[in-house]
Amino acid sequence: MTDLLLSAFHFLLVFFLVAILAAQNALVRPGLTASSLHLTAGLDRAYGAGAVLLLGTGFARVFFGAKGSSFYLSNPLFWIKIGLFTTVAILSIPPTVQLIRWTKQVAREARFIPADEQIKRMQWWLRAEGIVLLAIPFFAAAMARGFGLS
Repeated sequence: MTDLLLSAFHFLLVFFLVAILAAQNALVRPGLTASSLHLTAGLDRAYGAGAVLLLGTGFARVFFGAKGSSFYLSNPLFWIKIGLFTTVAILSIPPTVQLIRWTKQVAREARFIPADEQIKRMQWWLRAEGIVLLAIPFFAAAMARGFGLS
């Protein structure tokens, strides 16, 4: 039962992250308003919390799941997944920092609207995150089917 719950929660968190990233991609557009900015920043905080929970459930599956840690830790595809997840985390830093800056600027100047060039840069980072994030399930599916094992 533990493995079932960990697996389901892990998948739900993946869907949660993908949904938040999609929402951020939809919200971050030229002419971003203060209310959309605050919503995007709130989503960003939820994204960070979801990523931490995803990592936690993932490692709980490694150590408490049905397949056992040796299945995961000896498989190079597992480490590729960890590397991709780390890449997503690194790619999420610039948008998070920018959202914090913009939120502070809106607090000082209510009519602040980010420049289109800054918006385009943020969109690039969000799309890069999405591309890498969407690659992870392919490695997960391959790993679950025994690929990568000696």
